[in-house]
Amino acid sequence: MSRRLPVRARLLVLALFPLVALLAPFLARERSAEPSARTRVTAPVPFDPNATDLDARLLPPGPEHLLGTDDLGRDVLARLLHGSRISVAVGLSAAALAFVAGTLLGGAAGTFGPRTDRAILFVTGVVQAFPALVLVAAGAALVPPSAMTAVLLIALTGWPEVARLVRAEALRLSASPYVEAARAAGASRRRVLLVHVLPGAVAPALATVPYVLGGAVLLEASLSFLGLGTPPPTASWGRALADARESLTSAWWCVVPPAAALFLFVLSARKLGEALSESR
Repeated sequence: MSRRLPVRARLLVLALFPLVALLAPFLARERSAEPSARTRVTAPVPFDPNATDLDARLLPPGPEHLLGTDDLGRDVLARLLHGSRISVAVGLSAAALAFVAGTLLGGAAGTFGPRTDRAILFVTGVVQAFPALVLVAAGAALVPPSAMTAVLLIALTGWPEVARLVRAEALRLSASPYVEAARAAGASRRRVLLVHVLPGAVAPALATVPYVLGGAVLLEASLSFLGLGTPPPTASWGRALADARESLTSAWWCVVPPAAALFLFVLSARKLGEALSESR
């Protein structure tokens, strides 16, 4: 019981980020804007993450804007909270897709025979030979930027480690008596993989999911920082850091909150992965 407590505690810390992302519209609630008596035009809403107010540019943290405003007068707290929806959603989706792809490919490599094994290992080696950011950035430069594009490209670089772990366990299970009995009974290769091999081969790879998740969020932030992620004015942690480059030395409040959120998320994910590995 005492060994499982750190895993649960770290999982709870990491779960706070998706919770904040879901509650972002309520935590960064827009204030009711009163129309001008002369023009009847609604004034900018400061807590809309994309609403600009050039008269309120680079305001330091205060009662009106708890984390200040950026160079376009947008509320930093609102963009931080709404940006977590993009960053966390892309990270979770990419990690889930990478885990599914790695599990299926690794299981096939360990079950379908030497030819399939060599082919999948070759592809795995090619993907791992390049830095993940280089592959993702090269792909993002060829297609229109969007959240879905980021998910697919990040998942493309996240599956090899999962595949290697699942493959190793699948090779061991493929030689077990109950799998041999299933083959002797006429079970197809696909049934052997899905019913007899994968349920037991997935467990060792689960400890890699937090690492893949942390790497996915970091890659999404890197893409957005380079201008290859979600297009502006959509808020994300990487986009917030990119927008703050011009005011790095004069307005620290534009840089520290998204950088701290990114650091804490990746650190929480890695600490959870360490706890899962130690509890195995």
